[in-house]
Amino acid sequence: MHPPLLGRSTTTMLVASTLLLLLSVVMTGDDNGRLALVSASAIAPRLRSRTTCGPSSAVVSNTASAAASSSITATASSVARASSAATNAPAEMTASATDEVEVDDDDRDDDDAMASTGSSSTTSSSPSQPSSNPLVQLATYVRDTAVNFKNGIGEMNSAHRRCNGIREKQRRHAESVLGTSRPRGIRGIQVGGISYEEYDFLRKGLVDRNKLFAVIMVSLCLPNYFVYYLWSFPDMMPGPFMKSQRDANEISRQRCHAVISVMMDVERGARIAPWSSKLNPFGRGATERAMSRLGDLVESGCSLMAEAGIRGPDGGGTVLRRLGPMIRSSSPITKQQRLLTGKGDDMVLLKKLTKGLTKAINADPLNKGASPFGIGAVQHIESVALADKFLVDQGIDVYEIDSRLIEEACSARLIGGPKWTDEERKEALVSWLREVEIAPRGEASTTKVEEEDGNNVVVQQQEQQQQRCYYNGNMARAVLMCYNAVDGTRDARSDSRLVRVMYQGRKEE
Repeated sequence: MHPPLLGRSTTTMLVASTLLLLLSVVMTGDDNGRLALVSASAIAPRLRSRTTCGPSSAVVSNTASAAASSSITATASSVARASSAATNAPAEMTASATDEVEVDDDDRDDDDAMASTGSSSTTSSSPSQPSSNPLVQLATYVRDTAVNFKNGIGEMNSAHRRCNGIREKQRRHAESVLGTSRPRGIRGIQVGGISYEEYDFLRKGLVDRNKLFAVIMVSLCLPNYFVYYLWSFPDMMPGPFMKSQRDANEISRQRCHAVISVMMDVERGARIAPWSSKLNPFGRGATERAMSRLGDLVESGCSLMAEAGIRGPDGGGTVLRRLGPMIRSSSPITKQQRLLTGKGDDMVLLKKLTKGLTKAINADPLNKGASPFGIGAVQHIESVALADKFLVDQGIDVYEIDSRLIEEACSARLIGGPKWTDEERKEALVSWLREVEIAPRGEASTTKVEEEDGNNVVVQQQEQQQQRCYYNGNMARAVLMCYNAVDGTRDARSDSRLVRVMYQGRKEE
C-alpha cells in the first residue's frame, strides 16, 4: 500500500486555502468572486489527479507540494489583482469584461446567470465605495502610504526651494533698503520685503523642519517606540505628511468646553479652598488671598459680561480700557511681568486662566508648533506679537489677505468661529491690531501740539506722563484672547449646542 502523495499538513493547507478563496467569493460578491471560484474549481481536479496516480516518493511529494503551493499563490495574487481592478473600474467596464469571458458551451447558461447577478450588484454599488475584501484593503493601504510618502517628500523639497527663494529676496531687501544683512532664524523672517503669504510660508516651513528633525531623532534613537510616537502625537508630522485636516467645528467645540471649564474652576476656587492647603497649617493667609483674587475675578468678569456693548470685536477695546492697571504701569515692565507670572502684582495672569487659555490655543493644530505636548500660552502670545508687528510695520492691507490665511490668523488669536464670514474676520483682525499694536505706539509718540491759548505746556506735560507709562503687550494680548474665547462661546454660530442654548436661553414665541 502506497503512502499518500500529499501529507496531512499539506492537505490541511490546501483545504484552508480553498476555504479562504471561497470566503473571498462571499466577501466580494462580484465578478472577481466568480473568477476566484473558477480558479478554485480548476485547482481541485488537478490535485485529485495527482493524488490518485503514480508511485509515491519523497521527491515527488515535495514537487507536488511546491507545485500546489505555487498554483495557489498565483491564484490568490490573481484574485487580489482582479479585485483591485474591479474596485477601481466603473460598472460599465465590469459588465463588458464579464460579457467577453470565454466559457464552455455546457456552462454558458450558468455563467450568464452569474454574470448578470454580478453586473447588477456592481451597478448598484458605487465605484467610490471601498471594497470589503481584506486583501484589497491591505493593498490599497500600502499603495496609499507609498504614494503619500512620495508626494510628501516632493512637497518638502519644493517648499524648501521656495523658502530659499524668499530668504534670498529678504537678503536683497535688507542690503538695499536697510543697509544690513539678514539675520538667521526667526529674526530674519521679520526683516520684511515680502508679502504676508510669503511670511506665513516661511514660518510654517520653520515649524515643519523642526518637526522633521524631531521625527528623525525619534526614529533613530527610539526605533521601537516610533510607531507609538506617531500614534500618540499625529500632529507632529510635517505639514505635507499630515493626512488629517483642520476641523473648524471641532476647534470651536474644544474652545467652548475650555471656557466653561475655566469658569467652573474659577468659581469653585473662589469659594472652596484647595485640598492641598490642609497640608500646610501655616499657609492659611496665602490661601485666603488666592481665594480673594479669584473672587475679584468673578466679580469683574460678571460685570464685564453683563455690561451693554461688550460683544463682538468692538467689545475688546472696552475690556482693555477697563483693565488698564493690568496692562500699563508707571515702572518698566520686568521679565516676570512679561511672562505673566509673579506674586502680589496686578500684571499676573492667574494659573487657572493660563491653563484654560493654553487649552483653547492648542485646540487648533496649527498653533501647537513643533512641540508634541502643545505650546504654552506665553510662547504663543509672543509668536502672535511678532506677526502683529510684521503686519503693522510692513503696512499689510488686511482686506487683501486671502480667506485661508485670514481664517488661520484669526484662529491664532481665538477670534471668531467656524461660520464667520471673511469680512467679519478681517474687521476683527483690524480691531485687534488697532488695540494691541497701533494704539500703544500712538501713546508713546512725542509729537508737540501748539495751541493759541498757551496750553502747550500742559500738553507737553501730558506727553511726558505718557512716556512714563509702560505697556505690557503680552498681558494685553492675553486679556484680549480670553475675551475672544468667551465671545466665541457666546456666539450663536458656535459648535457646542448645549453651551449655545445656555447663553441664548429660550426662544421667544
